[in-house]
Amino acid sequence: MVIRLVETEKHMDSPQGAYVAYLVSCMTSLRTFSSHQSRPVWRRFQDFVWLHNALTLEFPACIIPPLPDRRRLEYIKGDRFSTEFIERRKWSLQWFMDRISKHPQLQLSQSVRIFLESNDFVRMQSRRISPAASVLESIGGSLFTAFTKVKKPDERFVEMKDNFDKIQDNLDTVERLYTRISKRQHVLHNFSLDLQHDYAGFAESMQGFSVRESEIASPLQKFSDTTREYSMLIKTMAKDVLFLNEIHELLAYCHSAKAALRARDQKQVEFEALSGYLQQAVQERERTLYPTRYSSGSSLNITDFFTEKLNEVRGIDVQRARREKLEKLDHKIKELEGEVARANDISNSFSSQVLKESDIFEKAKNKELKQGLTAYADSHIDFFKKGAHAWEKILPVLESIDVGDIDQRQ
Repeated sequence: MVIRLVETEKHMDSPQGAYVAYLVSCMTSLRTFSSHQSRPVWRRFQDFVWLHNALTLEFPACIIPPLPDRRRLEYIKGDRFSTEFIERRKWSLQWFMDRISKHPQLQLSQSVRIFLESNDFVRMQSRRISPAASVLESIGGSLFTAFTKVKKPDERFVEMKDNFDKIQDNLDTVERLYTRISKRQHVLHNFSLDLQHDYAGFAESMQGFSVRESEIASPLQKFSDTTREYSMLIKTMAKDVLFLNEIHELLAYCHSAKAALRARDQKQVEFEALSGYLQQAVQERERTLYPTRYSSGSSLNITDFFTEKLNEVRGIDVQRARREKLEKLDHKIKELEGEVARANDISNSFSSQVLKESDIFEKAKNKELKQGLTAYADSHIDFFKKGAHAWEKILPVLESIDVGDIDQRQ
């Protein structure tokens, strides 16, 4: 599957308010799609948000690629309709779609197909995917917060968390340094634009000079063309450096990976909590069946003792009350056994998927780092190669000027 954001279009006078639309095209061999090359569709940023939310609900154990963050300072203070902002967002959304297209499960999602093919996307958006009810919610138990720790950590996921933490720390450092470089590059970008304008002006003046110097008009014209060519190289280089190697996109992807790992831990916490409830219910049934087996000093046994005495005072049949209690406990235990088994299956399923997701993330991270750094290096190499080639071409032309004849005429 290959997904491309082909172009952007500003809508400033729309009844829905001003917005930017992105033309999205797709080529795929997946059978879930109606054709190998779908008709390009226009999508707004909020449509990408819908897709992200739909995938998050549909694949809770997967690492869902992140969207560009609306809260980033440069997004807040910048003009969201400026060319630079639109290009940055388009580039980030391209990463989002690339990661989806390369994911073995996400690419098969019906939400992805609807996003890429539907002509009536507004109506299809209304079809929300309901999140699965929590296991603890289904039996009326209290939800555990994200601060609840796993009682029996799996070493595989402990190592995975350590790995994600190290990756995040390294990327944080790289992003901090790259941000510093980017600020200077932004200054360089503005300087380069000024320099590009200066070179363009220099080219124009040389062209005008060639008109007056008829004897060397051709070399001067070619020198003017070379200067103009070099000015365009500076402009292209400044633009490439500004948009290449966006480390924070990879850092956001790392945050998504850690979120998937936390979701897996939460499923294990729920399984452990339900197992604890089941154990308590079994123990309570045992105390009810065999009260004499437990120590009379036990606080729970004292509570049961006073409860029975109070029932006797009230004239309640103690044996009947015990039978009713046992029936309730048996029902509770049976229900909990089913929920514990279900929670165990869910926890194991999450664990299995997160292990696969870790491999997908590692491969994607390595590939994206390679592509980003290679593109960054290539942009510099390409600039200097083309610049050197442009000036090398003009040297023979300049050297061909007959300086001697000119000196004689002077």
